[in-house]
Amino acid sequence: MAGNRTQYEEALKRARIFNQRQEWRKAISMLRVALQEFPGKPEPYSLLGQACSGLKQWDKALDVYKRAARYSGGDIIYLNKVADMQERLGQLSDAGQTYMAAGELQMRKNNLEQAEANWQRAIRLEPDLLGAHRRLAMLYQRQNNITAAVREYLAIARILDMRGEKKKALQMCKAALRLDPENDDILKAVELIRYGEDAVPEIPDEEPDISKPQAEAADGEMSLADTVRHMAAVLEGERRQAVQPKAEAVDPVELARRQAQEQLAAEIFRDEEDEDELYGTGEGLSKLERDALIGQGIDFQSRGQLADAITCYEKAIRGGLSLAAAHFTLGLLYLDVGRQVDAQNSLRVAAQDAMYRTAVQAAL
Repeated sequence: MAGNRTQYEEALKRARIFNQRQEWRKAISMLRVALQEFPGKPEPYSLLGQACSGLKQWDKALDVYKRAARYSGGDIIYLNKVADMQERLGQLSDAGQTYMAAGELQMRKNNLEQAEANWQRAIRLEPDLLGAHRRLAMLYQRQNNITAAVREYLAIARILDMRGEKKKALQMCKAALRLDPENDDILKAVELIRYGEDAVPEIPDEEPDISKPQAEAADGEMSLADTVRHMAAVLEGERRQAVQPKAEAVDPVELARRQAQEQLAAEIFRDEEDEDELYGTGEGLSKLERDALIGQGIDFQSRGQLADAITCYEKAIRGGLSLAAAHFTLGLLYLDVGRQVDAQNSLRVAAQDAMYRTAVQAAL
């Protein structure tokens, strides 16, 4: 086994040198040796992609970069190489989906700036990619960037309207109005959706052409969801394994607090199949708005801004969030600020879930 490892590392070392010298075929020969020893490692495939690119074998380069991303469990470095190659090959829709996946992974790591950058790239390549606009709307609202959040909600409304889903489009306008009630752009968008272009006779020439929806976007997002779910599961599994040994020494309340935070974070990334729930065509807030409030609550809580965190969780629950994790988290926050009666009420709701029953009894 030690011999295999030595042979593998020597082959990689020589392949890197050959790539630097642009001796692509020699690099490929060395990489064949490395892959024979450890076929499930991502780095040989990445180096192979570089060599294939040097030989202008773009399709092969894309294939091996995809393998590198898969074997790495969705490493951002390899995902970006996949996206770059897809752009080079003119596969703009696929590249947009790959950037979307990279953004999901960055957000799970709480790298919000990188997540935003990847979703912006996705939209640049695929302007009507609803998933990226939804994520950006949630992220900007979470950051209290009202102008940017409104812009994304209106983009979602425009796309939904083009697809003939006027009710959902209007709900996104309502979500934007809740953030900025006196915004004239939102009011104009509502009129356009309700009555068509005749409702607003003067539209500036620089307005983008929105008459041609891209029919492939929805199908592309479905395949992306599977990719992201798999990659996120790998990351989540690794993270839980890393913290599990420490959990045994933690008291039940603290352990349940952590579990609640994990469940709330997972709720943000949960795929909502019911579009009425996703866009909020029923009572309460849309899932997009609730997710933003959950994210804000988590951020405030981590910074010790308990009153602000309480406000976010209260709004999310009033808006339709029914997770026991939310009631438990809110109950503990009420205890932290001395609101005993409110704490008891929230914790009793949480105790209806067996996962939190013991912790509620200990907390009270």
